[in-house]
Amino acid sequence: MRHFRFSAYGAGGQIVRDTVSAATETDVLSQLSRDGLIPFELEMVIARPRQKALRRKRITGTALIGFCRSMASMVEGGLPVDEALQLIASDQDDRSAATLAEAVREEIISGASLADALSRIQPSPPDYLVGLVRAGEEGGSLATVFRRLALALESENRLADAVKSALIYPSVLCVTALASICLILLVVAPALKPVLMASGADAPAAARTLIAASDLVREGWVWGLISVLALCLGLSAWLRSDHGRNRLGGWVLKLPLIGQTVLDIELARFSATLAALLENGVSIVPALIIVRQGVGNPVLQASIEPVIDSVREGSRLSTSALDNTLIPAVLANLVAVGERSGHLPIQLMQAASVLEERSRRRIDRTVALAGPTLTLVLGVMIGAVVLTLLSAIMSVNDLAM
Repeated sequence: MRHFRFSAYGAGGQIVRDTVSAATETDVLSQLSRDGLIPFELEMVIARPRQKALRRKRITGTALIGFCRSMASMVEGGLPVDEALQLIASDQDDRSAATLAEAVREEIISGASLADALSRIQPSPPDYLVGLVRAGEEGGSLATVFRRLALALESENRLADAVKSALIYPSVLCVTALASICLILLVVAPALKPVLMASGADAPAAARTLIAASDLVREGWVWGLISVLALCLGLSAWLRSDHGRNRLGGWVLKLPLIGQTVLDIELARFSATLAALLENGVSIVPALIIVRQGVGNPVLQASIEPVIDSVREGSRLSTSALDNTLIPAVLANLVAVGERSGHLPIQLMQAASVLEERSRRRIDRTVALAGPTLTLVLGVMIGAVVLTLLSAIMSVNDLAM
């Protein structure tokens, strides 16, 4: 069987676009005629391999932003979804969004809705994005949904870029310190070994310590590398397990400064997504279930389950949020204001803005504190190695005198 895409006039003069399966074009025309449709466009759909989509390790934020922004403009302009996807897929300037649109369009041609198509591709976008698109399809507001998604994803991208930029300086410091220590242990210490150990058993303690460390690094680097690789593989396997993810999520939330920042970022996205779902007509319990699936931290995700159960039983969202120790008071209070005023989505968006701004300020403070602290720690480490080397040389000179 082959797949054909057609455009036809219906009995009332409306335009019908769909796909059918048949052996030949003649069979398609006969089937459309029996259905009372007058076709004016017919083409065979050639299935293309999905290797491009399957080769992608993950859908990047840049691809999702470009896809959502383009879909918002085209759907708002009145283009059908399949034609909008076709235009995005043909865009050579944004290949990441084009690859995503091509994979989604193949699913739509096979008869899936846009939300189902997004959930079927591998790897699939976040669950909250699929839920919002589904709500937009049902409420007839796809353009609005895609515009809001683009803004939300851009905000997340800016925050992620800020974190990455903040990590550049500490990373350079760590690499520089490690390179300096390796240079001393692998080059300087072996070159001075004959001088430092000339006294044999009477060699100073500093000289023996430095040479022992140098020998350990030079002779045991293979086993050290194997140990590091084994540790990384074991840690990776542990993190893929539910127990490992839960433990890591709990540890992250308990870290000073970092834990509260992660919590604010997650809850900001939670609030913004919940606001968008509620504004598009999704009821509170299904919206909470969809948003919960998009929470990255497993501990926070598990803590939202009692909130959903409480709301399902008839409690207010604000009351359930106040009982949750991980949800900050500012979010619960703004939810309470939204419930009393009848403008819950607006207050949720306000809470998202407050939490995002708070997390951004905390990131700035953490970076400002981390730079000098890391510089001091690494300076002490390098200074200790250098002082050990100088002490060994001075001790040898004292023996010679």
